[in-house]
Amino acid sequence: MFYTFEHLKRRVNYNYKLKYNSFVILYKYIYIYIMTSCNIIVSYYNNKNFLELLDLFETKFLYKYNAVVYNKSGDEIKLKKIVIHKYLENIGREGETYLNHIITNYNNLPEYTIFIQDDTNNHIPNYNKFISFCNNIIDNKQLFALYPSRWRPGYGVCRRTIINGICNLHTLPSKDSIKICCEKHSIYLPKWYTTETCAFFICHKNSILNHKKNFYIKLREWLLSEHKNIFVLEHIWKLIFTDKPAF
Repeated sequence: MFYTFEHLKRRVNYNYKLKYNSFVILYKYIYIYIMTSCNIIVSYYNNKNFLELLDLFETKFLYKYNAVVYNKSGDEIKLKKIVIHKYLENIGREGETYLNHIITNYNNLPEYTIFIQDDTNNHIPNYNKFISFCNNIIDNKQLFALYPSRWRPGYGVCRRTIINGICNLHTLPSKDSIKICCEKHSIYLPKWYTTETCAFFICHKNSILNHKKNFYIKLREWLLSEHKNIFVLEHIWKLIFTDKPAF
């Protein structure tokens, strides 16, 4: 795990002589820091730009964490010793990676998990802002948040509004495939919702544990039954991990 006193120092103003209240603040953040754990899950296939982002996490992220790279390339990749390296079959793209991780670690989840794809250069224009986003989500004890990603360099943030489960997108199996998936897996589908895409998000373990392990097993089976289902899943992460009253 990565954690140093440097992370804690950034949370307390050291420009003045420490007084009693400053010690209280420092103690508070030491407690929060020690008690908060996080995993960073990387779905890797052929783009190594995520390595730069992981390097920045070492100095910019304010919580202790493990970084886990799931390698679907079939080839070796040079990683730092402190990064956990696991191999997976190249199926189901990043959605299968995320679901595989949840299923395998269902009974041993950290408080927060950050899920990312390998091509961070395409989707995250500013790595520092992404890390600040993750820090803020944990600071504010939010249960789930999708990062406002772009599709490719030169494009703006990619968001889509889904009405009655209908989305006219050529990459989906059908325009009502979101509705069909939600009905099949008993996922709450609001009349309309707006979601970020590209599947970069941070999730509290309670949001994951709102569904039983078998839910994720069945969802993975559905994902692998049709190659276009990955694009459906990209639009329903928010539904899966957000409480119904939030809509």
